[in-house]
Amino acid sequence: MGIADRKAREFKRREEDIIQAAFDLFAEYGIESVTIDMIAEKAEVGKGTIYKHFSSKNDIFAVLIIRQGQELLEMLEAVPWDAPVLVQIKKTMRIFWDMHISDMRKFSVYRKCDQLLLMEDMGPDVLLEFEKQSSMKNEFIRGLVQRAIDEQIFKDESVDNFVAAAIGLFSGVFDTILAGEVKPSEELYDLIENMIFKGFMR
Repeated sequence: MGIADRKAREFKRREEDIIQAAFDLFAEYGIESVTIDMIAEKAEVGKGTIYKHFSSKNDIFAVLIIRQGQELLEMLEAVPWDAPVLVQIKKTMRIFWDMHISDMRKFSVYRKCDQLLLMEDMGPDVLLEFEKQSSMKNEFIRGLVQRAIDEQIFKDESVDNFVAAAIGLFSGVFDTILAGEVKPSEELYDLIENMIFKGFMR
């Protein structure tokens, strides 16, 4: 391995160390309370080293959010398109549920990152990628709902209303879990699923 390759690997390793340190601190203290100095100390690098990789703390938020979005899209791509639409919808709902509650530390950080992503100093390339991922996710969900309507499984209502209701229900439950008011459980998931299908189906 040449010197250039070794330096590139070291650069990438330091970047991953910084991202992991930031994530750990965000999960423990909350994003607003964490500073670049704290991240540098946790990652055991100089503050200047962080700025070689990221222009701001928000840049680190962006990496976390973009990675989460990519992970979600990869999971959605695995949903079998030859299955009945209700099976696809149930698998999609389960992916969203499992991804959020499987690691509460990730859930808490990503929920906050999602809210802060539109801060003013986010780079246009980051916002473009985030919007692209959001569009792909929304198109996927809307496509499933539209198929269910076309196949006369769901009521003949607005796709926008169906999607808003489903996302709103999930988001509200996730926020309640994050606030510690209720714990995630199979019983809770079953209740959400039943509420959605009983409300949507003909």
